[in-house]
Amino acid sequence: MKNIAITGGTHGNELTGVFLVKKWLLNPKLIERSNFNTTVIHTNKEAIKECRRYIDRDLNRAFSSTLLSSKNSKHYEDRLAKEINKKLGTKGSSNPKMDFIVDLHTTTANMGLSIVVSNQSDITWRVIDYLVHKEPNLKIYRWKGDEEDAFVDSIAPHGFAIEVGAVPQGVLRADLFLETEQLVYHILDFFEKFNNQEVKEKYNKNLTIYDHASLVDYPRDEKNELIAMVHPNRQDRDFELIKKGDPLFLTLEGETINYQEDEPMHGLFINEAAYYEKGFALCLARKVII
Repeated sequence: MKNIAITGGTHGNELTGVFLVKKWLLNPKLIERSNFNTTVIHTNKEAIKECRRYIDRDLNRAFSSTLLSSKNSKHYEDRLAKEINKKLGTKGSSNPKMDFIVDLHTTTANMGLSIVVSNQSDITWRVIDYLVHKEPNLKIYRWKGDEEDAFVDSIAPHGFAIEVGAVPQGVLRADLFLETEQLVYHILDFFEKFNNQEVKEKYNKNLTIYDHASLVDYPRDEKNELIAMVHPNRQDRDFELIKKGDPLFLTLEGETINYQEDEPMHGLFINEAAYYEKGFALCLARKVII
């Protein structure tokens, strides 16, 4: 592994990644290791300036092969994705500029310190195995959500996103900033050891992960307007099991809407602010051992 990239500010109002990249640009020795190069960049500078999630559309859904190959990119983020792909990719290349990309995010949901992984490469999972060894409370979510293969990290052969919360949009929270920073240093330490052939094949006999199952929208009326909110007994209970009959939503009239499925599921990204526009209130996942 010769080149690692750390990206922040893919969503301009998620300040943990923005300020960690700023810190490392000012103090590059913090991310230097002996046997590979580390690149850090702010991905969406215009959104960062305005402290907005994006300018025209979600940059973290703009890296699909279809969008990257399109000759008609009317949105700012579509054009930006092509520039980033040239700088860090190119996607699908046999000789990419970056071997591994770590994209830094925060969430308004109570996700704690977690990784969202959609890359199934062996290297990606070996890094995760090492991180769980170092941080036993780290949660792993295998994403198969609203759009596939369109994240920033998809332009490298290996990589994932770090999600940390709960953090309000546009807020810098020191404790989660420090937790994210330490996790990144673990990643860099892993690659230094990996290149020196000092990494065990497995640190954990098994890994517990949360496997994406479905997306659940808020109850809506015929005008597609919300008529209910996340139930107070469900709020902030990310990664907990939801069983049939458990409260899920609370209508404006005070009526409880319960979970109706026979199969129990775990709730993630519960009441994430950025997902209102995407049309889902939470993700459901199966807790599995791999």
